[in-house]
Amino acid sequence: MKLLLVTDLDNTLVGDDAATQLLNQRLQSKRSQICLVYATGRSHASTCELISQKQLLAPDYTIAGVGSEIYQDATLDLDWAEYISQDWDKMAIASLAQQFNNLKPQSLTEQNPWKISYCLEPAAENTSILQTLQQKLTASGLAAQIIFSSNRHVDILPQTSNKGKALTYLQKRLQIPSHATLVCGDSGNDISMFEQDVRGVIVANAMSELLAWHRECGTKNHYLAGSACAGGIMEGMTYFWEF
Repeated sequence: MKLLLVTDLDNTLVGDDAATQLLNQRLQSKRSQICLVYATGRSHASTCELISQKQLLAPDYTIAGVGSEIYQDATLDLDWAEYISQDWDKMAIASLAQQFNNLKPQSLTEQNPWKISYCLEPAAENTSILQTLQQKLTASGLAAQIIFSSNRHVDILPQTSNKGKALTYLQKRLQIPSHATLVCGDSGNDISMFEQDVRGVIVANAMSELLAWHRECGTKNHYLAGSACAGGIMEGMTYFWEF
């Protein structure tokens, strides 16, 4: 039976070059047994650049844009795109979000048809701002969710889309069961993966929002590693899979 490894990139798989290379070697030795998926907030183009720059293994699939896109090699999964397009009104959502002056649009390269991305400078009132925005979206009948991560990144996605839902979609397509699925992450946009019926590794350098979620919602299926970045992934693979 194949194992499904789904890992975030920045500050999870990537962040400690020596640990990343060691994990690469271990994964390569078991490559035929593992379906490797990168789940990232980056665009697909930016992900490809990072893979080349850090000499990462080529993944079987990429979940890009916080779950708003799925790629196999360089091919966009059109079934996923069609599914999350239902009830998604990007123009209306962007128009409403423009009312919030604190939200600064990210570069055009980080936008896509199913994701609107902003930056929010760290401030005490950010939670209130995002709650108000979500309330306005809901009151306007706009099917959208807000994902806040790393204390500054704001992504607005279809209700049907995030890293966790994209992961579940692939899990069903590949017919890989929960006990053979391991997710790894460090920030708020990874929480949706840990909420699925899978096993999860939270790396030691995780952001406060993910650690707070783990304190409140973590179960025996969630392993809080003692090592940072790829070292934490290796710890978790040993813990759950005796890898």
